[in-house]
Amino acid sequence: MGCICNCFVGLLNCVLLTVGIGFVISGAYLNIKGNSDCEKVLTTPLIVMGGLLLILSLIGIMGTSCSSTLCMYIYLTLMFLLILGVLAFTIFVFMITNQAVGKVIADSEKVIEPKNPMDFSNWLANKVNKENNWKKIKSCLIDARLCTTEEYKLEFNFLVLVDQVPDIEVYNKSLHDLQVACCKPPDVCGFTQKNELVWEVPKSGPSSKDKDCKKWSNDGDKMCFECDSCKVGVVENLKREWKALALINICLLAFLILIYMLGCCSFCC
Repeated sequence: MGCICNCFVGLLNCVLLTVGIGFVISGAYLNIKGNSDCEKVLTTPLIVMGGLLLILSLIGIMGTSCSSTLCMYIYLTLMFLLILGVLAFTIFVFMITNQAVGKVIADSEKVIEPKNPMDFSNWLANKVNKENNWKKIKSCLIDARLCTTEEYKLEFNFLVLVDQVPDIEVYNKSLHDLQVACCKPPDVCGFTQKNELVWEVPKSGPSSKDKDCKKWSNDGDKMCFECDSCKVGVVENLKREWKALALINICLLAFLILIYMLGCCSFCC
């Protein structure tokens, strides 16, 4: 029984070793090939996590192949701490992503608008809303050319070549939620869309007192990046991504627990 457990633990640690190498290579690639700081934001987490998995898996492989009690003791201790860390992080992610983002109904316009992020009683929204953090996020959105859809850009170029007028509705339908929040003025403002990026303010002014209407600019580097609606869009987008990360963590947690249980069986035998 102990021999079978050793084989399984060694095999699973080889898988863990491969994952760790993949993380380190991915982090190094982003650090070398990344064009901006935004693209390099995952560099450190990937390299650190990959390094930990590498060390852990190597100790596990040494412990099972050499039947070293000391290596297995260190291995199981580190594995237990890693499981606790992944579990704590997963719980934390679920806690900050399952609080509903506040919404308010504007009775006069019958349009649902997001509240100011300062009204959100959750950790993620408060972090996004901090001035220094938002400056970095805004810089990333601009660097990523958020308000330019490449698919529409290609279609636009083709339509120009054949002397046709591009359909603004085609562009609007191609936008995802984050682009709608950051690349367009709120509907309640009553602005007139001239083309995919230019909006005209009525002579009488915005049709709503929403402060986002005053923050809108046709400048490609300004747009609605200072709008509360954009901040809410970023929070919602982060929540979706972090929920996906939490699901990945659950799979990783199950895998680590399996290895730990087999390691305990091997150690006891």
